[in-house]
Amino acid sequence: MHLRFPWGTSVRLRYGPLISRSFFSTQEITSIGAGVFPKQFHPETYRDVLQNTEFIRGLKNTLIVVVCNVIGVPLTAFMAAYAFTKVKFAGRGLVFKVALGTIMLPGILLQLPVYRIFTQLNWTDSLLPLTVPCFFGGGIMNIFMIMQFIRGIPKEMDEAAILDGTNILQRMFFITLPNIKAIIMFLAVNAFFGAWNDIMGPLMYITSDEHYTVNLYIYYTYLTTEIAMESRPNEQMAIGVILMLPMVVVFMFYQNTMIEGFSFAGIKA
Repeated sequence: MHLRFPWGTSVRLRYGPLISRSFFSTQEITSIGAGVFPKQFHPETYRDVLQNTEFIRGLKNTLIVVVCNVIGVPLTAFMAAYAFTKVKFAGRGLVFKVALGTIMLPGILLQLPVYRIFTQLNWTDSLLPLTVPCFFGGGIMNIFMIMQFIRGIPKEMDEAAILDGTNILQRMFFITLPNIKAIIMFLAVNAFFGAWNDIMGPLMYITSDEHYTVNLYIYYTYLTTEIAMESRPNEQMAIGVILMLPMVVVFMFYQNTMIEGFSFAGIKA
């Protein structure tokens, strides 16, 4: 099933039953022989979810993490890529090769030393491990992809800007950045999806209720507590719909930019 919009965008609805069954009453959805569509719609399920202070708190914490990742990952990856591409400094090639070599290290191998670092900094049980690191480079693969785009910009543009008396920051943000907005948007949307769906990071570093992200709230509420034994599938499905909506909206408005950035990244890489 596809949902089509007037401006040509279409979204494939693979989760129709999730949406329809979120409008069931608890009694109906737990009864034998309940169908796909409710006999009577019950939107109060969404009202109950949105009035849950713990869910809203988890949603706010998730938004903080998402905003930091959407800003920090593409921004710092772009700045690092610009430095590796345009700025000449001693050991530039060696530093880049060492950084690129870290790709061969399995992610699970780094979890323990990274956790130990955050423990020594007293950052555990806070949002800092989920927000601060995204402002330190944005990931070597992101840096590598942006570098390919920067190398495709004619050198004459920088030379003309230098003759006009611009400094390195002006050239970086007012000349280079507008010419690679496709890959920057691609990385920003990817960072959004990654932070929005992340469960392993919060599960490692957060222990107190006040810092729970929405995914951690769902995990501890519906999978590991006595509430999980209660049959409230309509409420769980309503939460699933609420968490799905931001991703659908982001993809709906930025799918063309994402596809363009992904295609160019594949060609240039």
